Amino acid sequence: MTVRADRLAAEDVLGVVRSAVSVVLEIDADSVDRSTVLREIGVDSLALVALAEIVEERVSGQAQRPLHIPDTDLERMITVGDAVDYVIARI
Repeated sequence: MTVRADRLAAEDVLGVVRSAVSVVLEIDADSVDRSTVLREIGVDSLALVALAEIVEERVSGQAQRPLHIPDTDLERMITVGDAVDYVIARI
């Protein structure tokens, strides 16, 4: 599903987030989906920051404008889907 023609598709953003989780936690990306609860798979505050940096870098290179995820917003992300929705709303 594409949000707008000039934006990344939600599926693309999900792939970026899943890949970032895989890199940071050294787990199989296939084990991560929209409903995955970040804390339940071992994402702590430091891992959240690392995830955000990877997502920001990868998405900013493909989006019309740079993405920055403030720490206060990171704290509100409970699931992978929350992260995807957040990114889609801001690119």
